[in-house]
Amino acid sequence: MQKEEILNFITEMGGLLLENGAETYRVEDTIIRIFSALNVSDCAVFATSTGLFVSIDKHTKIKRIEKRAMNLDRICKLNEISRKIVSNDISIDEAKNMLSEIKVSSGYSMPILSLSSGVTCCLFSLLFKGSLYDAISAFIVGLLWCIFDVYISKKNIPNFLQLCFGGIFIALLSLIFFNFGLGKDVDNIITSAVMPLVPGVCFTNAIRDIFKGDYISGGSRIFEAIFIGVSISVGVGFVLMFWINIFGSFLI
Repeated sequence: MQKEEILNFITEMGGLLLENGAETYRVEDTIIRIFSALNVSDCAVFATSTGLFVSIDKHTKIKRIEKRAMNLDRICKLNEISRKIVSNDISIDEAKNMLSEIKVSSGYSMPILSLSSGVTCCLFSLLFKGSLYDAISAFIVGLLWCIFDVYISKKNIPNFLQLCFGGIFIALLSLIFFNFGLGKDVDNIITSAVMPLVPGVCFTNAIRDIFKGDYISGGSRIFEAIFIGVSISVGVGFVLMFWINIFGSFLI
């Protein structure tokens, strides 16, 4: 196989890892291991959270990472491909076919995603010592938020506004349910419902990158985690401020 073909495959695979939330050191280690298994010499790779640089001899390819999400299922499947390449269980052509299947896979269905989001919020509400009604409200808010998030993700909206809208949606629904008597603690409902938005994995990956010496990627991921938290807070805070100014308190 020509080096350019290998370069294209490696860059595509590394880009998918970054797009789905893999740590930069994991991406670099995976690519180096594949190069070693293919007996490719004079190669180099440099990954950041927003870009991937791969070279073989005089051939170099750069891939810009514009959209990032957290999909551990895809990362697991991509790691499985790399392990099979390293152990010589599959050829590069077979690996390319598997990579194409992962790229076009739609992931989990909407009912599973929304139900999982609702259950997660419900359990967080109980973990935060909320009442049964609080947990029910958090479940409904989390379920509806997931549907709303999938819909708004299809629009060409900046990430900051998308997260703000998510915070607004969650806070507004929580207040509505609370005022209709479905819940005893509006703080518990809102806090539980925003937990799926909290960038915990992003922050953890940032710390792991820093421990591995990738200070640029780790620092940018920490900034991204802070940015996400601020965006959510702006959305929730806007609704609470508006509600209190209009009605005087949370409860009408």
